[in-house]
Amino acid sequence: MVLIVTLNPSVDLLYFEKNFSLAAHNRFQHSTIMAAGKGINCSRALSYLGIQATSLALVGGKTGVFFKELLKTETFHPVFLSIDDETRHSITIMHNDGVHTEIVEAGPKVSSPELRMEIFDTIIKLATKEKPRVISLNGSIHSDDPYFYNDLIALLRQKLPTTTKIFADFSKESLHLIVNDSFYKPDFIKPNIDEFSELIGQVVHDKQQVLDYLITNPIPVPYTLVSCGEQGAIAQFNGKLYDVTAPSIELVNPTGSGDSTVAGAIYAFEHGMSDEMVIRYAIASGTANAMEQGVGIAKSEVVSQLLDQVIIKPIQ
Repeated sequence: MVLIVTLNPSVDLLYFEKNFSLAAHNRFQHSTIMAAGKGINCSRALSYLGIQATSLALVGGKTGVFFKELLKTETFHPVFLSIDDETRHSITIMHNDGVHTEIVEAGPKVSSPELRMEIFDTIIKLATKEKPRVISLNGSIHSDDPYFYNDLIALLRQKLPTTTKIFADFSKESLHLIVNDSFYKPDFIKPNIDEFSELIGQVVHDKQQVLDYLITNPIPVPYTLVSCGEQGAIAQFNGKLYDVTAPSIELVNPTGSGDSTVAGAIYAFEHGMSDEMVIRYAIASGTANAMEQGVGIAKSEVVSQLLDQVIIKPIQ
């Protein structure tokens, strides 16, 4: 069983237009509307792969009501924690031959100690009841408390079996603190190049620079997968480094590919696969999503076709 947590979900509007101009009137023919947020996208991708996760999301306001309606067509199992503020919107525009523009609201703020405790209690109760093998904490949280995720992961480590795998798919200060300033670490992280730069406190521009850094400065997390866009990824799994080349595809929409990458890794973990197969499923799932207009779409038949196209080169 898998438990996914999304503390800042959104209603996503996706537009696909050949031409888009700033400071001008742009008329779009239609939009694709989806319930989203990193954990929701991950849950959807897992559904396509054959795992129906329990997916917790904070929702509020009229947008939250609409968000719940959108999820009625999904096959995973949503659980909602109601808040007072409005669930956020996010707009993605794919235009001008593959240019990707996003407009993302910050979302409702988690500030009160009471709400913080309610979130923690809800997650612990769900985890105690469902006994998940994997818990994935996905996406940002709009909070003034940079140690929110540190405290949550510490609580999960104290309350749950040591065999429970914790995935941390968030970035910026939250990721930096949980990796560098916490006794309780996650088992899996998946930063992209920009997020990796923030994590290590220095700018890296490409896959080779990521690899060069990790050779001498290993990240203290058992499974670290640094996604490098079209260049593929660098994986540091259980002290070993791998140079990963992704399949070559025609890009449709990259939104949600990182979330689908996490879903692919979770799928492989759930099935007790080897480190190499975890990498293959992660990269193939993220690639499959990039071939779709929607977000969090990792069709199992497409993923299966892409698995052998993922090239993995052990470094050490």
